Formats: sequence, structure tokens, C-alpha cells
Amino acid sequence: MKIRSTAIATCTAITLLAVPSSAAAGASTTAHFPTGFTWGVAGAGFQTEMGGGDAYSDKNTDWWAWSHNAANIAAHRVSGDQPENGPGGWKTSFAADIANAKSIGMKSWRMGIEWSRIFPKTTSTVKIGSTVSTTNLKALDKLASKTAVAKYRAILTAARKAGLNPFITLNHFTLPLWAHDPIQARDTLATRAPDDPVPASLTKAGWLATSTVTEFRKYAAYMAWKFGDLVDWWSPINEPMVMAVNGYANVPGALSGNFPPGAYCYRCAVKVSENLAAANAVAYDEVHSKDTKDADKDGKKSKVGVVQNMIHFVASDPTNAVDVAAVIHADKLFNRLSLDAMINGTVDHNANGQIDAGETDTKLANKADFLGVNYYFRGRVTGTGFPLSRAIPILDFAPRTAYAWALNPTGEPCPTLCSDFGSEIDTDGFGAVLREAATYGKPLLITENGMADSSDAHRPGYLVSHLAQVQQLAAEKPNGVSVLGYYEWSLTDNYEWSAGFLPKFGLYSFNSSTLARTARGSAAVFGSIAKANAISGPLLDQYVNTSPSS
Repeated sequence: MKIRSTAIATCTAITLLAVPSSAAAGASTTAHFPTGFTWGVAGAGFQTEMGGGDAYSDKNTDWWAWSHNAANIAAHRVSGDQPENGPGGWKTSFAADIANAKSIGMKSWRMGIEWSRIFPKTTSTVKIGSTVSTTNLKALDKLASKTAVAKYRAILTAARKAGLNPFITLNHFTLPLWAHDPIQARDTLATRAPDDPVPASLTKAGWLATSTVTEFRKYAAYMAWKFGDLVDWWSPINEPMVMAVNGYANVPGALSGNFPPGAYCYRCAVKVSENLAAANAVAYDEVHSKDTKDADKDGKKSKVGVVQNMIHFVASDPTNAVDVAAVIHADKLFNRLSLDAMINGTVDHNANGQIDAGETDTKLANKADFLGVNYYFRGRVTGTGFPLSRAIPILDFAPRTAYAWALNPTGEPCPTLCSDFGSEIDTDGFGAVLREAATYGKPLLITENGMADSSDAHRPGYLVSHLAQVQQLAAEKPNGVSVLGYYEWSLTDNYEWSAGFLPKFGLYSFNSSTLARTARGSAAVFGSIAKANAISGPLLDQYVNTSPSS
């Protein structure tokens, strides 16, 4: 989740937490969501599982190695917070969280499976053909951790018994160490220029290697085979462009996502985005093939979708033609590149913003039954007027997506309202990116939306105003596209990757010693909306239809 940036940009202030004010006097009427609208909460394995003792830690993942690396901590690539001090979902089987989700009216539970827990050792010894056979699945079963499979099965069963329809993310940023050595990759790529070719000698290269796509196919097939009787909703890859950008476009003094391997390698970013599109395609096929049970009894055995982080990009100076033109390129690279590949089957190999001969691959097309949108903030774009990379000709801009916050106290001040994470809130931008997503013609699912706000002072307004955008879009059905549901990020505070535990996204906080949860006021606000399947008139009047002068 969440691209981080410290690029210089000119900023102008606008009003944020309210959608445009209604001119009508008097109380607002209740805004209803469609019948059958899904209400859920979202989380990820690495961010929520660890805590409560060393026995519950997963040390076989690249993010464990990355977050504990002394050089990374010294260089402030990571916060120094450690995931083993987390909310302890693995120890507790998420019992309190499932109960809390049910209590506030949730009907779905989006969770991540950790590949490294299922297969702590390599699966490369299992040789497959063009698909994963039953014989292959039985061989994979011998390699899988029976403890991890049983634990995840218990969590999924508990969620379903609580009335929460499970939604599994197969890859939420982390990779097994046997597939990705982030420290080796960091040190190797640090010796090369950003437009240099990807070194062929790099081993355990993660998503830079096509072999990872092959191993991911096996993992996806095995998960659908083992859990298909409990799960119908799947997402192979969470936020593919966040992994490509935060992992491989760490420009000194500009972009600093600091995901493993923390590289400054434009050609790597392009290669990773292509391999992630391929991984999505093979996982889509395997899940549909291996999930043979209709767990939620809706007549469909499986629904497999793309989950994409989308940013509302605007020109730093709307009167500057260079900035305005650069917005189109920022949108193309971050919002559309992966979606074009995974839904349309068009792969912009040379990243020139056009589809040239040989850049259409039918094997990648239509590998999404729905489009999941993760949305958090605005990005302001300053055009350079020239490409910053030969490998990415339309990279002619510097984006700003973060301002001063606890881990960047000397950063540029927020021009309007920002979260505790330094992200600029843009409620109308949510509606804009949802309408953009609707142009792909797939049913929409808001798979993440939330605000880092330790005081909980702004989160209720954030949720109500953003949900008002969703309700309006659901009523409009642009391009005939349905809006299926909304997953809040997050139910409980968690480990926010390189930022550690500082950003508080949770409707609930947790005590790292006792693992006890404490509800914030926003939990009741969100719960009241979910239970009613509607935003009440008083909530709309309080948080949305408020004139700037009031």
C-alpha cells in the first residue's frame, strides 16, 4: 500500500473532507446503498499476524529480512519497528478481530495468506507443465506446512461461522526468502545505473525473475485446491504498481518507498510490472480451475479480481501546460499500466504510453472478474518537460504524494489536510478514480480505503464523506458498472511496512503486551452505516453537506 514521495511540487489549497455542498436547506435524506452491497474490513498477513511471542513470527519472508536489516534501519529505509510486536493474529487466530468485525455489521473478511508460511522451502522441485496437475498438487501437499494450512483453515472457518464471507489475497507484498533475497538484490542493484539492463546473474530475484511467476502459479493452484470449499473471492496480487514503484523506483532525494529491495532501477520496475501481470494471469486460471466449490452459495464457484492502488493525480500548477500534460503520464504509469495489461492484455514494454506492434498479449487479457480499487490520497504532479529515464520515456514528472509527518518532520508542510502518514486527503478524488476504474467495464469493489489518524478526530468524517462518493457512484452505475462493496482499511492498527507502527489506520487499537483491542469512535460510526446499508441524514449533514462557512 501507498507510494511515498518527497519530490518538490508547487501546492495549492482546496477544501477536502466534504463532497460538494448541497444547496438545499434543511436536513439531508438518507443515502442508501444497493441491496446486497458487501461491507467488509481488509488486512494483510505480514501486517497483522505476528505478535504475542517469537513462536508466532514468520522469519522466512523477504520483509522479515528487510525490516530487521541493520543497514536499512541505520539508513532510515525502515522505521526500526519490528513486526513481531504486532497485533498477534496468528497466536489468537484473529478471534477478537472476527468478533469485532461481526459486531460492527461486517459481512466479509479480506485477509492475506503468507506464501512463506505455506511453503517455507522452495517448491521448484515440483515440475509442472502448462498447468498444475492433480499429481503436482499432491507433490506440493508434501512440501506444504501442515501447521500453516491448518491455522489458515481455522481462521477461514471461524470467519465463515461468524457470517463473514472470506476474501483471500494471495500475495500482499511479501515473498518467501527462497524466492527473494532482498539484501543481495539491494546491494547488487546499488552498483548499477537506473537505466542499466537488469543483471541476468541476480539470483533469488523476486518478481524480477520469471521463475517466480512459475512458483506463484503452483502456490495459487494449491491454495484454491485447499481452501476452495471455504473461499470464493480471490485476488492474486495486491497493488502491483506499488511493488514495482516502491521496490525499484527509489530515486535519491525524490521517491522513497523503500520496499525490498529498495532499488533505483527503472528497467527493473518495468520488468517487475510485466512479471506481475503474468503472475496475475496464471493465478487467475489456476484458481478458476482448482476452486470447484461454491462456498457462498451464490451460483459462482470463484470470483478472481485485480486489486489496484489508484491515486488522484492533479497538476501542481493547473495553469502550467507542462504540469497538466504530466498528469496524464503519471496516471498512465501508476494507475493504468497494470490494469491495461491484466484486463485489456496490452503491455507497454517500452513505457512510451502507446501500444505498439507486439504489445498485445491475449494470454493476459480479461484476467479479472472484478476490479478492486484501493484509494487513499491525492498526488500533485510537477512536469519536467523531458524524460527522466530512457527506459520510461513518459516519466517526465516529479510526483508528490507525502508531506511532513513523524518520520519526515522536515518535509514540506501539508497544503491542506493530511493524514498522520503525510498523505493529502482528497475526497472528490475518490469519485474521480472510481469513475476512471469504471471505464474498464468490470464490476468495482473498493478493497481498501481509510485514514491514518491516531486521534480519530478526522477518521469519522473521512469515512462518511468517502462513502458518500461510493453511494453516489453506485446509484449512477457509470458505463453500466456495478459497485459491489466496500472494505475499510483497517479493522485494527497494524504494521505499515517501512513506516512500522506509527500510522494508525485501525478502527481498533491494540495493546502489544496483552493483544487486547480497544474500539475507537470511528468503529461505531462505520458500523452504523454498514448495519443500515445507508448513510443517515444526520451523518451526511455533519460530515458531507456542510457549507465551508459553517
